[in-house]
Amino acid sequence: MEQIQAAEISEERPARRTRTNALSSHQLIAMTFIIGFGLNMLNLPAVLVMDGGRDGWLAMLFITAVDCVALYFTLLVMRRFREVNVSGKAYKIIRTVLAVVFLTWSLGKLMLIIGEARMFFGKTVFANLDWLVFLGLLGALAAILGAGGGRALGRLCELFLPIAAVAVIMLVVMSYSGGTHFSDVLPILHNNADVLKCPIKYALWTGNYPVLCVFFRNAEFKKHTCAVSTAAAGISGIMAAALTFALSAAYGNIRQLIYYGSNAADMNQYVSNYNFGRIDLIVFTVWSVVLLIESGIFQHAAVECVSAIIPKSYPHIYSVAVGVVVYVLMNLLVPCDVRLFTFATKYMPYYSLAVQTALPAVGAAAVAVHMIACRKRKRRQN
Repeated sequence: MEQIQAAEISEERPARRTRTNALSSHQLIAMTFIIGFGLNMLNLPAVLVMDGGRDGWLAMLFITAVDCVALYFTLLVMRRFREVNVSGKAYKIIRTVLAVVFLTWSLGKLMLIIGEARMFFGKTVFANLDWLVFLGLLGALAAILGAGGGRALGRLCELFLPIAAVAVIMLVVMSYSGGTHFSDVLPILHNNADVLKCPIKYALWTGNYPVLCVFFRNAEFKKHTCAVSTAAAGISGIMAAALTFALSAAYGNIRQLIYYGSNAADMNQYVSNYNFGRIDLIVFTVWSVVLLIESGIFQHAAVECVSAIIPKSYPHIYSVAVGVVVYVLMNLLVPCDVRLFTFATKYMPYYSLAVQTALPAVGAAAVAVHMIACRKRKRRQN
């Protein structure tokens, strides 16, 4: 009997290894880091200080806490339902509705990511380049990454994670190396009405972790994967809060000098008194790669949503189609930085909040119901 059980176990293991498109546990954790280093790190601190002043870092801490809770519930849903097979007309209708909702959210994220990259490079390195051409290049690269599959994106995150971590640590160290008086953040909550609006107003920049739901069928979970991934998100959020704290102390009383397009790396040059030269360009080079990887993740999410809506799956064609749609929307809706900021802060915040918080909450409730049903079934069998 023991030999038969051992033979069955040995037959199961190779079957799991043949899932070539599956994310390993390490790749899932690395992807969590990369997602946390993208939109949350270099532009968000500046806009939080722009509106929250000396209390901008408090908004970042609150955003980090909410993101970690949403991530933990998202991972619980992925871990619980990755092997559950559901079918029927009701399931297809629910899947289609969720796919449409998630697709709209993913397109909004892609527009913000590509728009911010366009804004930075258009004002610095490629100031004389036609932004329509540059936008097409960014969309094409995102389409290539999005069509590559989850496994390829996981490997890319795993490979680039050490470089991104070193760059962000350098950025945080730079912000504390100048002559900033950190007591300038006191007293806290002196303009609490403004800072309390920040998590809602800038919701499109935050709450990126529910995008991991598209990998729930092809993700490996070990004993501590959920806890380590949540800790990874917390670490990236704490680093972003530390950076925001330094910028809040330096610019909190002169926040009228900050405008949309001010980035944390460039602002750090003034905070650190140019002790590090133009190292901000190196940091932004790393950040641009991080944003490119993140755009590939959301592009893959959009492709998976289209595959859920349309019965047949053609990932490469869908990825090109999504890239074309984003290109058209960028030209029609957000042809300039002012329109992009208005779109992100006026039309998308509440929709983003609904996707980023409601979906993990509903998923957690579904996990609780499923666990209760499983326990009742075991009691009946016993």
